[in-house]
Amino acid sequence: MKKSLISLKVPAIAAILFLSFINISCSSDDNSNIETETPTTESDKKFFIAATQDGATYFLTADDLESGSTTIKGTGIEVVNSFTHLVSGTNNAITALAYRQGNPGIGISFKLDDSHNLTKLSNEFQLTSGYNTVGIFQNSIVAGRTATLSSGNQGAAFYFVDQTSGVVSSKEFESTQQLGNGTVTPTFAGIVDRGNGEWLSAYTKEAENVDSVWVASFDANFNLKRVYKDNRISYSTGRWRSARYSQMANDDKGNTYVFSGSYETSTTKPAGALRINKDAASFDNSYYFNIEEKSGGYRFRKVWHAGGDYFLLEFYNDIEYGNMTTATQYAIVNAANKTFQWIKTGFPSKENITETGWPIAYNGKVYFPVTTTSASPTVYVIDPSTATAKAGLVIEAGGVLGLGVFEY
Repeated sequence: MKKSLISLKVPAIAAILFLSFINISCSSDDNSNIETETPTTESDKKFFIAATQDGATYFLTADDLESGSTTIKGTGIEVVNSFTHLVSGTNNAITALAYRQGNPGIGISFKLDDSHNLTKLSNEFQLTSGYNTVGIFQNSIVAGRTATLSSGNQGAAFYFVDQTSGVVSSKEFESTQQLGNGTVTPTFAGIVDRGNGEWLSAYTKEAENVDSVWVASFDANFNLKRVYKDNRISYSTGRWRSARYSQMANDDKGNTYVFSGSYETSTTKPAGALRINKDAASFDNSYYFNIEEKSGGYRFRKVWHAGGDYFLLEFYNDIEYGNMTTATQYAIVNAANKTFQWIKTGFPSKENITETGWPIAYNGKVYFPVTTTSASPTVYVIDPSTATAKAGLVIEAGGVLGLGVFEY
């Protein structure tokens, strides 16, 4: 069963959540990516909700996201902590993580018990070196960052949350300097499982590569297998303050789409996407998607796989933007066909959105939690084929960190 990562909680008020890098104190806000699943029946699933209120997080389940209402009062599991990421794995495990800039991060994992009731897979755990990118590789939820390692050298520290046991292990990777030509320690953005024993991560060398994109492929032992480089787009990373968001995701066929929102104002490359075909050793030279042209000049910050060839993109509200600019308008692209549609019908206007959470894609629909100036957090149900939406489940809470789904 295929899943991909959900993307980060985004408060859209004053400035407004995969690898690479996300923020809790700068923003309660990356793809990176939406969880996608193919269900078997309508009675073998429970949806997972992480709602927030006054600095606490309430984890609960619901049978339906398309109608009705639910509340955090007297339901679910309360954790007196705030989180920034919600990551759904491939083994019916869901992990909430909190990015705390350079400080140690924290996390907690959940599953369903034999009676299909929500329970903790693990107690709260600590990521000592912190993290700023998250994803899924094989049977682990992965979080990591560039860091000073136990040897005193610069490198990358990664944590692995086993989706069966909840046990957390760590590995250190010291050869990141080779990706920066020995002069720059790169910043990773996104973790994408290729399904062949390798995983991909885009990386930036900051000012060195504003007109190029770089993606590294590693094996399970952190050996560098190859580097994908192309000059048709800018680097593949969404940004907000110190946060970094994954802009890579697989389609249902195992091809990896590498998007670039062209964040840097100095880049000459329009926001767009390239493709690494399944098991290929280089970018597909025949594929290029100019998304900025389709959008009318807008650039995007976050990317989530929305099932099939569809992807959900979060755009800045203004064509001219800076690091604190709000991004609360959304579009659906069909990456294979290179089509673009703004989500307008049935969805709140960008001016009224104050906060969004991690969405999920399930059974051909996208479920997206949105809080507005005039309503409680509401799950909006998006049809990617038409880019239309409708209001679904209302959640009585202060906000919603994100959604997930368990199947049994």
